[in-house]
Amino acid sequence: MTNVSENPETAPMGGDTPISASSDAGETSIYKAYRSLLPPERVRELSVLKPWRPVVDTLWMWAGIVAAWALVAWHPAWWTVAIAIPVIGTRFYGLFIIGHDGMHRRIFAKISSNDLFCDLFILGPIGAITRINNRNHMDHHLHLATERDPDRHKHACFNKSTRPEYLFFLSGLMSLLPALGNVYAGRARKAAQPKAAATGDPRRQHGARDFAILLGWQIALIGGLTWAIGWWAYPVLWLLPVYVHAYLADLVRSFLEHAHPESDEKADRHRLITYTSNPLERRIFAPMNMNYHAAHHLWTSIPYYNLKKADAELRQQPGAAGLEWRPSYLGFALRYFLALPLPECRRGEPTSPAGA
Repeated sequence: MTNVSENPETAPMGGDTPISASSDAGETSIYKAYRSLLPPERVRELSVLKPWRPVVDTLWMWAGIVAAWALVAWHPAWWTVAIAIPVIGTRFYGLFIIGHDGMHRRIFAKISSNDLFCDLFILGPIGAITRINNRNHMDHHLHLATERDPDRHKHACFNKSTRPEYLFFLSGLMSLLPALGNVYAGRARKAAQPKAAATGDPRRQHGARDFAILLGWQIALIGGLTWAIGWWAYPVLWLLPVYVHAYLADLVRSFLEHAHPESDEKADRHRLITYTSNPLERRIFAPMNMNYHAAHHLWTSIPYYNLKKADAELRQQPGAAGLEWRPSYLGFALRYFLALPLPECRRGEPTSPAGA
């Protein structure tokens, strides 16, 4: 039987329901004080899992994707393709956010069931495995606002100090190889823990089960789309929408929810940001309540369907004044662009991680 304590992000408390660990030797200390803004018993209540919710949401997201494919198969034309691409992409991005909860082991209480569901129905189609992605994502939560954060290249300003750099980042090409290297090769962890890396980490190694899921999905997607629509369907109706509406949208969201137009040394002291936004922006950048990002970072045990409640209660606390609520993703993206260039952010400039 898989124990909840295998998840380095959580600690068992009150039976099978884990709550966020209260401390970690490597966690950014500057943010720990905010965790006391909600009482532990309230965090436990908000952390109670409702497995039916992600199951129903997953089925609903896949229904939209399949419907979009069926539309194009019924009538292959430019306008059906134009409708299908954003539907497929945004629906899969919704799936990916559910999979993000899966990486936190917050879909099912049993880790093996959580990972199997997530691998089979969410991450497998894009070549990812929950167990492997989990390690990279947990490092991001533990080391946010430090040089040890494997996702620092996404939200720091050192590689977005000029307008050309910023636009290149927004294309997604700048971050593609570093992101793949962190997840699949564990580059950030190897750099931070060379002795552990030398012995190998089985949690970062693909097994027969993993290869079967990944290969099975690619055969089904390539074969099924080619048979039902045509040779061009896989790149146009799968790879393209996933890249634009899932990978790229998630990359930009991650940047906007942690970034400031100032030096990283200053920004590291206030990177917990939530967006109130509007329904259209949330559909594009932050489905499944992902816009409530400060609450998610403070209490990672709270599943996505309870983040709105956590945020509402958090905003009522006087101690939350140090956090930030922004009205618009696109508004801040433009504000950052207009603030460029930022000479203090140029590559090679030393930064001091908060809490060091």
